[in-house]
Amino acid sequence: MDYLNSVAETYGAPVLKKLFEHPYAITWRDYVKLSYLFANFFVRTPSIIEETRAMELEMTMQANVMARKMTERLAQSLMNGSEVSDFLQAEPDNESASMTLDQMNEHANRLQQKGGHRVAALDTFYSLVDIAECIQQMCFRLVEAPAHLFFLTSDKLLTLQRRATGSRVGAGWKNNDALGLIPLCPSHFLLMFYAEPTGIGIQQATPDQVVGLNLETIRFADQEVYSPFQYQEADDWMKAAGCWHPSG
Repeated sequence: MDYLNSVAETYGAPVLKKLFEHPYAITWRDYVKLSYLFANFFVRTPSIIEETRAMELEMTMQANVMARKMTERLAQSLMNGSEVSDFLQAEPDNESASMTLDQMNEHANRLQQKGGHRVAALDTFYSLVDIAECIQQMCFRLVEAPAHLFFLTSDKLLTLQRRATGSRVGAGWKNNDALGLIPLCPSHFLLMFYAEPTGIGIQQATPDQVVGLNLETIRFADQEVYSPFQYQEADDWMKAAGCWHPSG
């Protein structure tokens, strides 16, 4: 993960600076680099990592329930003297199954142990390419703060929500109403959404819009990134690394 982070940041950082200093000079190659950088920011977010962990644990639980039901049906068929060839006819298709049930259970066990957050974090990186490809199809809208105001920045937090509701519930990069938000620097905030034609646009923010976007950044940082109550392992790592965060 450290290597992937380093590559994304090395290639993406100069283009990120170019985006708000010379936005109309951004090329398609730059656009692609930015898509991978933003996807990298997203998959590193503690809330996304926790959602991945919860999803994988839920899938493992469901797989065990299905396996138990199948075993019970097989046992019942044997007791009744029924034909059970349908259950026993073939070896598992190893090419179509990415993980066996035993492997899923072993992985789930690692997710629940100390350090499980890092295991889930690695799993989020498998979606990085898909997210980047979605971002490449989105329109970039640079919002500029008035001279006397500024946008709050916090570790380049990238929020994904639904445009219609402003909610993270049901938000997905492939959804038509996906809206990505990220403060680039004190003077510029970036919105990403699906629109035609794609490309980069610039608009001046009103004072109320600056306040609203700053509140979004604060809310997301407090609830989705730095919350020691929801993401204890991430909180422990930040303490060990000497990073500042609201929990002190």
